[in-house]
Amino acid sequence: MTIDHPLDSSLQPSAARKATAKINGELIELHDWTPTVRQLLAASGHQPATEYAFLRWPDQGATEELSLDEVVNLPSEGRVAEFLAIHADGVFYFVLNDERFAWAGRLTETDVRRVARIPDNMDIMLERRSEPDLVLEHGAMIDLAAPGVERLRIQKRRWKLDVHGVVIESDQPTITVREALVKANIDPNAGWSIRLKVHGEPKRKVGLDDTIDLTHPGIERLKLLEDKINNGEAVAPIQRHFRLLEKDEAYLDNCGLHWETMDDGRRWLLISNFPVPSGYHQDRCCLAIEIPQNYPVAEIDMFYCDPPLTLASGAGIPQTEYRQMILNRAFQRWSRHREPGQWSPVRDSVLSHLGLVEESMAREIGQ
Repeated sequence: MTIDHPLDSSLQPSAARKATAKINGELIELHDWTPTVRQLLAASGHQPATEYAFLRWPDQGATEELSLDEVVNLPSEGRVAEFLAIHADGVFYFVLNDERFAWAGRLTETDVRRVARIPDNMDIMLERRSEPDLVLEHGAMIDLAAPGVERLRIQKRRWKLDVHGVVIESDQPTITVREALVKANIDPNAGWSIRLKVHGEPKRKVGLDDTIDLTHPGIERLKLLEDKINNGEAVAPIQRHFRLLEKDEAYLDNCGLHWETMDDGRRWLLISNFPVPSGYHQDRCCLAIEIPQNYPVAEIDMFYCDPPLTLASGAGIPQTEYRQMILNRAFQRWSRHREPGQWSPVRDSVLSHLGLVEESMAREIGQ
């Protein structure tokens, strides 16, 4: 069988003296403008030929299986024909948007996106009969050996954001805080103090005109607090017995946290009313972090809570039994540590340690 319609993917030199084809992304030169598939496999070093599936990969449309003895007419002008050689026992098929694609070996979401040239702003959906269609996550596996032909489709990608308990969707990968509040039917001009929580990072204060990148793994969360709360009590003076790094102080101030530094023979950073995630009996605590004398060369380790945190489920929290006296108060010590050598004085700081604190608390409630 002769393939008489050219395959193309990248520009073919108009003055080329030799025939060329691209196989698995590598440009191959040949002496024959009408090679067989066997010759193409041999020229690209894929031997023995019987152990490979050979697919045509057009610039548009579906991949197609070619048999070993098929003759391919390579284009002498224009663009270079492109093929895929895959070490596999056989060829399977999947349907994407009603087009039938040939494939060999394991198939992932990444493979589908590449061979079908699907842009990043589109989701790949796996169609299912008895369940809702499934959005394929990055790198997800697709089992082509299962009975029947897997059917896929693409749709405009949508990103999610939790706005104070209301989950909104956006068809754009970024959104301003103001737009997010409007989508959640929350008045953006009501004088909120707004915190953004991204998975694996400490909370940070954001303004209405700040932009949120929704492409981070997991659902980002916006937490809203009343901007001004006054319970009529006199404000106690803030104690600052020693300075933190400039970036630490700027971060703590931008988050709106009430923080102090104390020295009782050991140096402590104390953060009042530190928020505790839902799932504990307490919703806030005083958080203490010991700051070594030679920080940030020396790493910050563990953290301490007053009052001691307890789970609403009644389960115990391991490695929190010890009580550390700090300024005549008994703090609950959380023995949580990084792997040896993980701390970097260039990368790590109070900011990254607060991420460890929040992650440690979240783990105990399965978040």
